[in-house]
Amino acid sequence: MGEAVDFWRVLEVEVPHRLVLLSEMRAPGEALLEFQISAIGEQRSELQLISRFMPRGLSGFIYWYVFYPFHQWVFSGMLKSIAKHTGKSLEQGPERFTPKLHDSCALPTSES
Repeated sequence: MGEAVDFWRVLEVEVPHRLVLLSEMRAPGEALLEFQISAIGEQRSELQLISRFMPRGLSGFIYWYVFYPFHQWVFSGMLKSIAKHTGKSLEQGPERFTPKLHDSCALPTSES
């Protein structure tokens, strides 16, 4: 923990299942990149790459939405490259996942 990896700083490590990195690039917000590996049976595993961006102000929101398509392309390529370098084939994916908002996060609507 605390080591630099390119322009990322290692925040958390749970060998061999989880790695959390904090971006040290100048950006209008904080970016985290998390890798999670889960066993699925004897011969299979699932690798999840989770990116999070906490925007700072309006410029942070604009930054996120302008670069969103680029990040989707980069992260998908990153997962494919990891599979290739491990000598394993992809059974499916990478798939894009967008979590649903919980009801507690939704604004109440006014009923007429």
